[in-house]
Amino acid sequence: MNDKPIENLPMMPQRPAAPAGAPTVYIETYGCQMNVYDSAAIAALLGRAGLARGDDPLTADIVLINTCSVRDHAEHKVLSRVGELRRDREEAGRRPAVMGILGCMAERLGEALTGERQRIDVVVGVDRYESLPGILTAALAGSGGAGSAVVTGHRDDAHYVAPPQLYPQNGSHLVTIHKGCDYRCTYCIVPYTRGPQREKAPAAILDEVRAVVAAGGQEVTLLGQNVTAYRWRGELDFAGLLTQVARVDGLARIRFLTGHPRDMHERLMDVIGAEPKVCPGLHVPGQCGSDRVLARMKRRYTRAEYLHMVAYARRVVPDVTISGDIIVGFPGETEEDFAQTLSLVREVGYDNLFCYTYSERPGAPAVRLGDDVPADTKKRRLAEVMALQDEVWQAIAAAQVGQTWSAVAEEPARRTEGAWRLRTLNNRKILAPLAAGVPGRTYRVRVDGFRNTSFFGTAV
Repeated sequence: MNDKPIENLPMMPQRPAAPAGAPTVYIETYGCQMNVYDSAAIAALLGRAGLARGDDPLTADIVLINTCSVRDHAEHKVLSRVGELRRDREEAGRRPAVMGILGCMAERLGEALTGERQRIDVVVGVDRYESLPGILTAALAGSGGAGSAVVTGHRDDAHYVAPPQLYPQNGSHLVTIHKGCDYRCTYCIVPYTRGPQREKAPAAILDEVRAVVAAGGQEVTLLGQNVTAYRWRGELDFAGLLTQVARVDGLARIRFLTGHPRDMHERLMDVIGAEPKVCPGLHVPGQCGSDRVLARMKRRYTRAEYLHMVAYARRVVPDVTISGDIIVGFPGETEEDFAQTLSLVREVGYDNLFCYTYSERPGAPAVRLGDDVPADTKKRRLAEVMALQDEVWQAIAAAQVGQTWSAVAEEPARRTEGAWRLRTLNNRKILAPLAAGVPGRTYRVRVDGFRNTSFFGTAV
């Protein structure tokens, strides 16, 4: 989860220009890559309805914030941002914009966002974006009369398609293959904000990938809450879908996020290892090293099963790297439980690890367990696991110095003049000077050193 907006997503250049004087829309996105994808789909939807892109929240007629509810802090950040935007417009002498909250936070809070304090005009949940053109037109005209418009509730047939558009963090085009989740981990609110798991048809996914290639793209990232849980009508699983996507002519690389350990079966990893287009960077959250806590989390696997998955991946997937998530301070977590998490981190050898303290989410089943781990204990455990991960990573990274990698150029580095940011197939970042870098081109780069989670090197 990002606490800062990921980007203001543009309307797609393929569509005709909006009529002169058309209302302008500024979209700000928080949260996961699925929200980035949804914002691109929303931008295209509004563009087709004749609304124009707005680059500045101070001047746009409509300001939409696509939100995340995974953590309480994320929701507070959005509400603070709404207040900030209103103040900035007032201080600049601008008239108030039509203000909308979209996505997971809209789905969770609904009418509660329309109170006098928030003053939100439009609240639209994750399966109701097709209603936006009409709602926004009415809001601009002041024809609502009864106040804020709130449209929420899940639909099985709501699958939005974003035009080909690069994800800013790694130059990959995003393609959502399903939405929602059926696993219902006890700490997680996603099944309630995103709804049950609903698959996008394989033909629609393949059409999106072909559209990416037709637009000049070479790489896609397949997305889902548990992307590896994909199963179309009981016939096609994620391994089969990967095989079909890999057959698309002109596509060079396939990445995917996020895998669930329960679905990372040996047949899937055999496909990943055998298919050269599938990138060997696996993000598979472990969450905890204690079987007792994993059971309370309802994670559906044991520590031994997770470690077997990691070991098998390292046997059959060349150059595989593993990244993951860890939650500390889950209700009832003892020092012994936490010690097992530390040992898991050391045993797995994560390339990258996202670490969080547990926080209650209203409506999630874990609320019934009670948040009984003191805040200072959570803070200490978080610091310990992050320090251990840094130690583990230092050893992994030091072993890479002197190697030569193939890496794809993404964009010029922001802080190092003449350098480019490149990414390996197994998702490592490296900065290297390129005389005339070309986005999407593969370069051979010698690793000279590293800093934090990034390497620096020399093109050879």
